[in-house]
Amino acid sequence: LWAERFMANHPDVSISISGGGSGTGLSMLLNGSCKIANASREAKPKEIDSARQRNYKLVATKLAKDGLAIIVHSSNNVRNLTLDQIEAVYRGKATNWKQVGGDSGRDIVAVGRDSSSGTYGFFQEAVLGGAAYRKDMLSQATNQAVASEVARSRDAIGYVGMAYAEELDKSGKVNIVSISRKKGQPGLLPTAKTVSDGTYPLFRYLYAYTLGSPSGLAKEFLSWCVGPEGQAAVPDSGYIALK
Repeated sequence: LWAERFMANHPDVSISISGGGSGTGLSMLLNGSCKIANASREAKPKEIDSARQRNYKLVATKLAKDGLAIIVHSSNNVRNLTLDQIEAVYRGKATNWKQVGGDSGRDIVAVGRDSSSGTYGFFQEAVLGGAAYRKDMLSQATNQAVASEVARSRDAIGYVGMAYAEELDKSGKVNIVSISRKKGQPGLLPTAKTVSDGTYPLFRYLYAYTLGSPSGLAKEFLSWCVGPEGQAAVPDSGYIALK
């Protein structure tokens, strides 16, 4: 959306966008294949070291805020989970729905992102404390693929960016589960307010990385993204502006 609007105002500029996950983008940046790498997590130490070995410093520009939503099939009666319960599910300690308050004794189908995804890394750190995911997790390449799998399977649970979750929630295909930091505490849903004020447990920033401080066209584009016009466009994509 940003690229389209920026190019509309700058007919002489061409911005090419490709996906693949935060790890893929940072790898392309380090290899010189792109000028900007978008990421939904902070750079890893090995990526920072790789840049340093090339005599560069990875510089992050905060672009927007996002809430990572936990979703279940629309037929699932589970409406709230604690962070401990979510961790138990994704580490394989809780394997059926009754263990986490469900009315079904069926096996839980855990769906997540693949290891090149920034969302995969953010969730692993924020929820699993850096521990390994359960070995039978269904890994998907995109947010949309995770959401589609959860919408299809009545026993599935997944995590996706809030923009994807809200779209499917409105269609009635999935339910967004509220999250409690601890047992007995109120559950919170990812909303503009809870993500903006940082009260939602799975809140994160979305970043753009460059090799060194951005310069030239990259600087002009990123300055526009974090400026009034670029930030005004953020809600159109379902994310939260910086201010």
